[in-house]
Amino acid sequence: MKSMRTNPIDSKNAGLRNEELILNLLRKRGPLSQAQICKLTGLGSSTASYITGRLREKNLILEKTGDSAKRGAKPIILNINPQARFITAVSLQPTTFTMALFDFNCQMLEEIHTTAQTDNSVEHLCDKIQTNLSELLSRHNIEQKALLGIGITLSGSISPDGIVKLSSPLGWKNVPLKKLLSERLNCPVSIYSTRVRFLAEIAVNDSLAAKTVLYINIADGVGGTLYSEGKIMGGASGRFGELGHVVIDPQGPICGCGQKGCLEAFISGPAISKKIKTDIAQSRETSLKNTINEPDKPEEVINKCFKAAEQNDDYAISIRNMLTERLTSAAAAAIDYYDPDILMLTGYVVKPCMNYLIDSIKQVISSGIYDSASRNITVLPAQVGKDALIKGLAMAVLQNSAPIV
Repeated sequence: MKSMRTNPIDSKNAGLRNEELILNLLRKRGPLSQAQICKLTGLGSSTASYITGRLREKNLILEKTGDSAKRGAKPIILNINPQARFITAVSLQPTTFTMALFDFNCQMLEEIHTTAQTDNSVEHLCDKIQTNLSELLSRHNIEQKALLGIGITLSGSISPDGIVKLSSPLGWKNVPLKKLLSERLNCPVSIYSTRVRFLAEIAVNDSLAAKTVLYINIADGVGGTLYSEGKIMGGASGRFGELGHVVIDPQGPICGCGQKGCLEAFISGPAISKKIKTDIAQSRETSLKNTINEPDKPEEVINKCFKAAEQNDDYAISIRNMLTERLTSAAAAAIDYYDPDILMLTGYVVKPCMNYLIDSIKQVISSGIYDSASRNITVLPAQVGKDALIKGLAMAVLQNSAPIV
């Protein structure tokens, strides 16, 4: 019988996995002693000692002497070195550009946010990313080699190799964004859809990590994210959860994706805003004609509309009813498809009437989904605010980055 031998490559990979295990534990739990690390990870004392020694050599963790009421040596407390590596996250949206710098603990150090984007061409945005990244690193005295990576997020379909197959909000088709940026930037580049937004929710409520969550975002687009078995579902081609591009009326308005009558063409922020402005221009009777101006952005229009609905404006109520009918129907179908424990809503379209929409969805769940009596579905608003997307993106870059050797 041949003796068992450990493959040196496997040993190296196992060591790197254990390093990531300890780093993630320190990020989640904060400063810990080696004994606590052993208890929480199941690693033996000698293995934990070896791995933490490697992490110290790489300058990825810091240590200090802790306090103890017992006699003898005081415990050594270990923690993440926040300055060991850095992450840059970029959100590209039709009217906004956001870039943020995060430390190795995924804490935001600085955010650059500009609005009223007028040029969404690929060349312009690549130039803007390159320029802002250089200035951001210079302000914080960070060398490019200290970047763990840069993540880019946008609404659309993205292939595994970083090609933006379609982004209707930006008007892009078949853009090799990862390749274009990799040629300009001396660091790893990764491209994500806006599904990564949900990761920021887990950061503030780690009980979600053990649940199946259907996360619906309604803003400039309409997207669905399913988090199940500890990961965001992607699908065979990265297009999982495209609720916004389910056709609900073949005779409806043309969507940015080219189809007619997509859900997004009815209830996205730009779609609702356009309808309201058009109706006002056609002399629809409503108090909104005195408050909404042509330059108003979709978020401003929707906030004004739903405020008017609360003041019993009949037209504004009809818009809210349209949103409610379309959303509850889509949510009921998605619940039947995906069977979640939790349905979570977010986005500037739903935020002004969140409680109203949640109550409406609960009513549909109780009567309009398959075998509702056997289900226990919680409907919640998202907890993380406007920075959810950029924070979730930073977490995705951190989780998916190559091990530090």
